[in-house]
Amino acid sequence: MFPALVLLLTCCDRASDEPLAVDAVVAFPPRDTIRFSLPAATHRCSAGRSLILEAVSPEGSGVLMRLHYLDSLVTASYPIVMPGDTTTAGATVAVRYLLRDVGHAFVFDTGSVELRREGTKIDGRILGSGMETGIRTPTRIEYHDVSLPLASDSVSCVYTQP
Repeated sequence: MFPALVLLLTCCDRASDEPLAVDAVVAFPPRDTIRFSLPAATHRCSAGRSLILEAVSPEGSGVLMRLHYLDSLVTASYPIVMPGDTTTAGATVAVRYLLRDVGHAFVFDTGSVELRREGTKIDGRILGSGMETGIRTPTRIEYHDVSLPLASDSVSCVYTQP
């Protein structure tokens, strides 16, 4: 597991009056489907050419995406890449959810991120899956009307090996 991604998902608390901009569906085999909708925020990475999208609930469900792009953030399809890959244009995605009051989390190891940029907002879809407790977990996430951050809103996106 990638502790830094999971820690970020579990420690953040967003205000509950924000519009719900991320809708996630996690299909946990064999029969469980978990759905949640959350407010979202974006941050620029201080090193440049990367964007963080985070959507977190106080109860513990959340989505974290780090999107690395080439020259500029444009409408495109980006492949899922593994954490620590800072050269390939692509996205690292982590999901945390509750199933019967038990926290579950995984990082996507396959899939893609469809991003549409319209001015200062983005929307799109994340389709993929990852392994959680030895089970392949397909997930669909849609995000809409998420504002891009101001140029001064930046965070460190340095990945450290666990």
